[in-house]
Amino acid sequence: MEKDKTVPYADVLKEDFYCHCGAWVYCPEMNGKKLDEEQNEIACIGEGCAKRDGDGEYMECPECGTIYYLT
Repeated sequence: MEKDKTVPYADVLKEDFYCHCGAWVYCPEMNGKKLDEEQNEIACIGEGCAKRDGDGEYMECPECGTIYYLT
């Protein structure tokens, strides 16, 4: 199981994200909303869709378990 892959946070918000194994991981329809410093509503990863560990926020492929850290 690989644990060193990365994916740009902005790309995950804009387009369907598939693992290198071909499994679907996330789509923009799952995005949530949050307020930025100026109280503007912005898109964010949907609640419960990403995990966090000591290395940062990541998504995990449900099929092969590959971890993709959000950059």
